[in-house]
Amino acid sequence: MAITINGSGTITGVSAGGLPDGSITADDLATSLDLTGKTVTLPSGTGGKVLQVVSASYSTTVSNSSGSAFSTGLSASITPSSTSNKVLILVNQNIGGSTGGSSNNIDFELRLNTGGSTLTSTKCRYDNITNLYIVGMSWALNHLHSPSTTSSITYETVGKESNSASKLVQAQYGNTTSTMILMEIAG
Repeated sequence: MAITINGSGTITGVSAGGLPDGSITADDLATSLDLTGKTVTLPSGTGGKVLQVVSASYSTTVSNSSGSAFSTGLSASITPSSTSNKVLILVNQNIGGSTGGSSNNIDFELRLNTGGSTLTSTKCRYDNITNLYIVGMSWALNHLHSPSTTSSITYETVGKESNSASKLVQAQYGNTTSTMILMEIAG
């Protein structure tokens, strides 16, 4: 097919990849690029790229009134492809609780654990509760972990009521769904 330069300034007959390197400069490109519906492949070794995503959910109520740490039942595992990569953990944990009439405060701690060790935690105190349940409380707990391994890693959430052993706390109160998303990020 012949290459034709039209009177409107357009060129026809050039196949994809048919122009020599360097013939198009940044000045020739539009100020914005619409990539809707397109896949962009970054060069090898480009950090920050999401390599894989794992998600898990758990919707069975787990109750505890011992005052000790307990597994909420929410966990997920991922196997990094390189020791230099990181894992971004995004947690949405649903909880409920009752004072049991012993006092009007609930102190709840949510931990993110792996291999029996706590990576991060958050605490929340609910005041002036009179033997009532806290319903529909949803906590976000996010962490960027550098595991330095290519072995499978399991992350889990652990709850604890630290005010009084007689207080009832529940993960996934009323069988609401808690979720965990793991994203492997190129190092």
